[in-house]
Amino acid sequence: MGQSDKRHIGRILLDGGFLSQQDLDSALEEQKHTKELLGQVLVKKGVLKIEDIKVPLIIQEHLGTIDKAVKIVAGERQLLGELLVQSGHITNKQLDQVIAEQQRCSEKIGEIFKRLGVLNEQQLTALLDFQLNQEVALPSPLRLGELLVATGHLKREQLEVALQQQTLSNKKLGEILVEAGFVTSTHIEDGLRLQKMLQKAVLAAILSLGMSTAGPIVDTAYAANGEPCTFSEQLQSSPMREQFIANVSLDTGFLLAHNTITDDQVQSDASDDLFSPVESFGEKSSSFNQGNTIDSYSKDCLSCHDGSLASDKVVHYKNTPGNKHRYGGTNQHPIGMDYEAYVAADPTRYKPINAFNSKMIFVNGRVGCLTCHYPLNPEKNHLVMSDFRSALCLTCHNKGS
Repeated sequence: MGQSDKRHIGRILLDGGFLSQQDLDSALEEQKHTKELLGQVLVKKGVLKIEDIKVPLIIQEHLGTIDKAVKIVAGERQLLGELLVQSGHITNKQLDQVIAEQQRCSEKIGEIFKRLGVLNEQQLTALLDFQLNQEVALPSPLRLGELLVATGHLKREQLEVALQQQTLSNKKLGEILVEAGFVTSTHIEDGLRLQKMLQKAVLAAILSLGMSTAGPIVDTAYAANGEPCTFSEQLQSSPMREQFIANVSLDTGFLLAHNTITDDQVQSDASDDLFSPVESFGEKSSSFNQGNTIDSYSKDCLSCHDGSLASDKVVHYKNTPGNKHRYGGTNQHPIGMDYEAYVAADPTRYKPINAFNSKMIFVNGRVGCLTCHYPLNPEKNHLVMSDFRSALCLTCHNKGS
């Protein structure tokens, strides 16, 4: 389960927040000329102290596979969302939004993270294993006592005495060590800070290994014309994947089903479908039509799907709640509709938005490309869910309507 390559010490130091990307790049450049170990270069340049290198080197051997990495635990058990925030994979704001989504749909938070593309199955399983291991007193170089010994602030025999005393009391190890005069409170604070930094590096390694061991995906990412989809391929790896999620998070509320519409009333901004041609986008339409009438993500999709880089999609734009229309039975669904306005106008034809799960994204409450397609899904057509027996269509539309 996972590759056996040793994780680069520079990556560990960067993930843990021991140094900046600029410091690391500078040290790596100097290393090319001096042929010294990276740690030696960083100490010589004054970026880190010797003890700052020592402990990360100890955990390096444990970060070659997920099986080993999930056992490098310390501290009390943390919630899944807290682990993702600590790793830097998501922000506190994004976690709050996911928790709100969980309260709305009553789905397990891990499944929500997976559905939104934040985690894959491998990563989720690994983090849950890590979480379980936090409840077990496994031997780990991240334990506070081990860190104090490794940094030279505590002797091994002193640690053993303190651990024995801890079994006879309800006190934390740090309290016992300070009371015994083995270390100072400053040493405990520094040890806990180091523990947090190293655990962040471990979590980053787990997520990285989970991504790299999820299996080859290049052969499964296709454009609608059967050719490999370059954009989807690029989104399968860092940093583009994280950047895409972050961008959608800012614009749509972290991939939630829809944004709250604050307009007091919904007005039509397209011609009556029954009597006038609808606006179209794609190779056969003018660039003028691609103004502010559709969301930016749909524009991005159509920038390739115009017949030049990917299959041509002549997409119809409309927003006329209450006016029945047909779009010829093609697979090119119209976009731009204010979905909740359509439901209010004709509830027999459309299901309320809270009646289905939030895999479908309605940017500003409107139907767009991201409503049915999810670029992080590498499978052909990048659907947000299977359309077997019209399951995707029937998520919104009432059967026979």
